[in-house]
Amino acid sequence: MTDQLLALLERPRTTAELSGELKTDEQAVEGLLSLLGARGYVGKAYDSSPTCGTGCGSCSLQRLCPAKGEEAPFLPVWRLTARGRDALLKVRGTSTEVPCPKVQGR
Repeated sequence: MTDQLLALLERPRTTAELSGELKTDEQAVEGLLSLLGARGYVGKAYDSSPTCGTGCGSCSLQRLCPAKGEEAPFLPVWRLTARGRDALLKVRGTSTEVPCPKVQGR
């Protein structure tokens, strides 16, 4: 499920969207996001988020991202960090960067 979650987060998504795509409950997704966030693979998306690295106005994903403007910090919107993108590329066999973390029971 970890690899699937990272792949889904190529585009910022809400926790509800992720749980629907993964066909699991939001609590399980939140737990996995929390773990991946603590390890630096994912982060919350909002204007001026350190995960995003840019403001929404200059973001290349702004049309796809449900987190926009002032309301965004209150939405559970997640996206990959640079480390998460490297891990996803590693899983796909296109990089030699940081491996994707394995989570027990997932």
